[in-house]
Amino acid sequence: MSTWEERLKAVMGGSGYENSMRRSLQSVILYEAKRCVAPRLSSLRPFQRKLAFIDQAHALVDTLDFLFPHQKQEILWRTATSKEALNADMAWKRERLVERELANLSKEIKPFLGRGRSHQECCDMLVQMLFVSTVLYSTTLGSQIDRAYSFFGRQQEQLAGHKGKPVPGNWEHAHNHCIMTYRLYYKGDELDPSFPAAVLAKEIVVPAEKPKATSATHYSHIQSAKPAAKEGGQDGDEPALDVAAILGESNPVDERRKILVEVREHLDLLKEFEGVISEDELAKRKRDLFLAMPQAPSPSTASPNKKPRAGL
Repeated sequence: MSTWEERLKAVMGGSGYENSMRRSLQSVILYEAKRCVAPRLSSLRPFQRKLAFIDQAHALVDTLDFLFPHQKQEILWRTATSKEALNADMAWKRERLVERELANLSKEIKPFLGRGRSHQECCDMLVQMLFVSTVLYSTTLGSQIDRAYSFFGRQQEQLAGHKGKPVPGNWEHAHNHCIMTYRLYYKGDELDPSFPAAVLAKEIVVPAEKPKATSATHYSHIQSAKPAAKEGGQDGDEPALDVAAILGESNPVDERRKILVEVREHLDLLKEFEGVISEDELAKRKRDLFLAMPQAPSPSTASPNKKPRAGL
């Protein structure tokens, strides 16, 4: 097994791809797309990096011959419910979260290493521990690991082989979509040094100017190399909530409504990462979003045409 595709098929198992693996496979695609474009990132502007990255992710999906056409369309959805395609910004952020979770898994797998076990056997034991700790505590992933280790002490072996509570099929894909990526790219608690180098699925072609976005934080997936109209402002790796770009020229009520919609979109996005990033980090980001919300308008501003109530 010398190619990325062959190793990916092996990690999926004998049954091959199943619909429950959609988010897990998406994480693999995003991670591989980052590997593909990494050597060129330093020569690209920030917005070009993200567009090259998402373009490479779509190209990688197209190369997967074990997927049906309708499955290829689903892999890079934001959610299966909305069926909205990932844009460049969101895909970039998700890949960064994948990297953080891989670093966490590399620490959590350490107690199971050694004794002649293969990497996949160690991953199976890690999944068993995650499953048992979930059953025991029914908490978010961020606190499951610490509680499980503190409660069981040195009994990781008994925990990993816990009888009576077998891991349901495809449980890991529903509860931690980064485990498949970890199985594929790591060996023990480190990146597999024998893993084949990334190969571009297509040549990197990016526009010379930043495409005009539909909102302050979203870009459309690049469809051609034709440069788009230049947009004012500076580029950044992490676009913030750009209130000024949202407001435009509208009355105060419309301005506040647009900002509230944008904040709601960000809150919905944070819900997707519950169980992947820590509760403290989620709480901090939610606080930042609430601080970005405008104050409630005064009665005179909210209803400019409403006449004052006559006194009795």
